[in-house]
Amino acid sequence: MTDAGEQDPRGTRAATTEADGAAPPVVVGTDGTPTALHAVAWAASEAVLRGRPLRIVHAGPYDVTRELSPGRRRASAVLARAFTVARRHEPRVEAHTQLSGESPVTALVHASADAELLVVGLLSGHPGDRLIPSIAPALTARAHCPVTVVHSDHDLSGAGRPVVVGVEDVDADAAALTVAFADAARHGARLVVVHAQHRAPAAGETLPLDPWRAARPDVPVEVRLVHGGAEEHLLRAARGARSLVLGSAGHNLAARAALGSTSRVLVRLAPCPVTVVRRDLDVTATGAPARSGAVGS
Repeated sequence: MTDAGEQDPRGTRAATTEADGAAPPVVVGTDGTPTALHAVAWAASEAVLRGRPLRIVHAGPYDVTRELSPGRRRASAVLARAFTVARRHEPRVEAHTQLSGESPVTALVHASADAELLVVGLLSGHPGDRLIPSIAPALTARAHCPVTVVHSDHDLSGAGRPVVVGVEDVDADAAALTVAFADAARHGARLVVVHAQHRAPAAGETLPLDPWRAARPDVPVEVRLVHGGAEEHLLRAARGARSLVLGSAGHNLAARAALGSTSRVLVRLAPCPVTVVRRDLDVTATGAPARSGAVGS
């Protein structure tokens, strides 16, 4: 039995658990591991902060039409545990669950089609974890919304810490900048914008951020123009951050290869949650995807 407006934590076969026209959810994937449950807790807090429902997705080779099969019972237990973790961590969250017979990557890419944010966990060395590390790069390349990767040892609060965004090119990384400014405003945080270049910055040199500053005048901004590789400087900035925001090139094969360099390393090694925003993603001022119709996979 669940509260009014909430779904049975054992899950359903529905492609989406929210009513038509409802607010886009924060989606989080779970496989029952400590890493995944850590990500569920983080996602629950983020959903409440955004005023969005939380959709918890578990996917695997299940026959979702057979209610009493052993696999279906195990999957229902995974979802029930994640539902409990979400509610205990954030009692105000409107939580829903979804069980899919698709592969985890396919199911989460499909779930991202109407989501505001997709959250996944990534292994950080916990002996009970068995998450496949490749799922995060695959999702950041293919998802239809920003993707946040949460490690099992990431601090869930981040209170008083800045949001950091890595910028290679202001125009190309416009979506990542919009998401980062929105995140900083939402959390009442300072925003640190890091731009690495192969020459020493000139005196007084900065980045053309006026449109974002004008839209978010309440967000204190620090611009760091640094000389050298982006990876080292962003890892250093992330050590004291609540989150790191990065742009990625897109969902085609070349884009996935590009993600395999700096972004892939940062997703794996950053000491804070990392949000990856595809450069071809159209986002609103709140950092949510701007959608005018159906989205394919």
